[in-house]
Amino acid sequence: MSKSPSPPSTCNTFLKFLRLTLPLLTLAATIACGGVSNTPNTNHPPPPPGADCALPVPLKTSPKAQGGVGKSVPNTFMDLHMGSSNLPWPTVPFGGLRLWDTATGWAQIQTTQNGQPDWSNLDGFVSASQAHGVDLLYDLARTPAWASSNPTDSSCAYSTSAEGGPGQCAPPADLNSDGGGTNQDWINWVTAVATRYKGQIKYYEIWNEWNATLFWKGTPQQLVRMEQDARCVVEGPPSGLSCNPNSTFTQTAIDPSARIITPSPVGSASTLSAVQDNLNTYFGTTVGGHPGGTFADIIGFHGYVSTGKSGTCPIAEDVITVIDDMNSAIVSAGETGKPWFDTEDGWSKANDENFLDQDRQAAFLARYSLLQRSMGVERGYWYRWDSTQNYGGALWTSSGGPIEAVTAWDEVSKWMVGATLSSACTVNGTVWSCGFTRSGGYQAVAVWNSAQDCLNGNCPTIAFSVPAGGYTKYRDLTGTETTISGGSVPIGAKPILIETGSLP
Repeated sequence: MSKSPSPPSTCNTFLKFLRLTLPLLTLAATIACGGVSNTPNTNHPPPPPGADCALPVPLKTSPKAQGGVGKSVPNTFMDLHMGSSNLPWPTVPFGGLRLWDTATGWAQIQTTQNGQPDWSNLDGFVSASQAHGVDLLYDLARTPAWASSNPTDSSCAYSTSAEGGPGQCAPPADLNSDGGGTNQDWINWVTAVATRYKGQIKYYEIWNEWNATLFWKGTPQQLVRMEQDARCVVEGPPSGLSCNPNSTFTQTAIDPSARIITPSPVGSASTLSAVQDNLNTYFGTTVGGHPGGTFADIIGFHGYVSTGKSGTCPIAEDVITVIDDMNSAIVSAGETGKPWFDTEDGWSKANDENFLDQDRQAAFLARYSLLQRSMGVERGYWYRWDSTQNYGGALWTSSGGPIEAVTAWDEVSKWMVGATLSSACTVNGTVWSCGFTRSGGYQAVAVWNSAQDCLNGNCPTIAFSVPAGGYTKYRDLTGTETTISGGSVPIGAKPILIETGSLP
């Protein structure tokens, strides 16, 4: 997650909470669930202080969005954050890095208006990404004090001199609240980045978590104008449209192969609908005759599902609410057809919620990844690989190395990458399943039971009747294969993959 997570008050701009109430969808006709060996306990009382968090009642509603069905999963679906290009390279397979909390913000690179920019940290990430064959997503945010409309504001995140100084959450001073003004400082900044890294940075994100006042204290109109100007600098305007008449460019269409991502709102905390609420606001904001999102190629969001409540666990299935609600905003705005990037995802601040059990974390990561892809997310950028501040539950620490969820990442990536999602992830009761196919007749079904827990090494299961279709073995999140015997397999909080043959 970002350095300073959004406090509940910043995610409560709209005090709406929408829980999906669609009728239950059954599993695909080929799936049959049976042989329950114990009754799952769905009542989880809160733990005492310092104890492991308690699981909420499981979500029992299948997603409406099914954008991943029928599509092959690319090796760029699972992506990462890491804090330094000098760290040992991550051991998990991934397709791209998002640069945030990497000492590469605007305020850290261009510390004075006329001084020489310090590109060294960004250069390091560019070189490392090229050496390892991953692409880069760069967030253009964090206004330097010399350009800020509120240069002494120390309430912003990253306000120390080492982090770039105060005023970073304010819009540039030459950008009016209604989206008017010259916006020249922003235009010059984007021009400098796009010129230096032409062909080396693939994605440009306009702003980070703009619905959190730690990161943004401007207006939606200002963000829409920044999106328009960045698009004109990097790619040129969309076909048939013109750049804002108040803008002056020394160069446009510097890197037409790069793509622009909308500013990304963050969800979770006390309301899972925050992404939808703020996208409705953004898409409904017009500057120069063009609504927000019109000049972007990709819809960005942060898909955290953390509760914000001490002692209550995040559950992976809550991402369904976030994405289905988000899709409603996208459809209403007529922005369908653009890819969805979850540019910051994960279980958030594990220490705050006591979500520290490594079995639970492994189960969360696998379920979260399967569900996001099934619903149509093109890329998800996990925050993050390396440990930072008090974000217990990062995938790797310098003292302890990789945690158990790293093995789950590696395994679930093998299940998905190169496979076609043949049936959406759906639920019957609390049993979830997602179907996959590959060339040569290979078929597989990922299955788990969200009513089960996995804590302190105790991972209870129920019996699941194997569907017809020639399934002969199953794999767990460690990659261990087991031959199916007796027509059923054990399923619990951690997904397993039932297969017709060995995974290619």
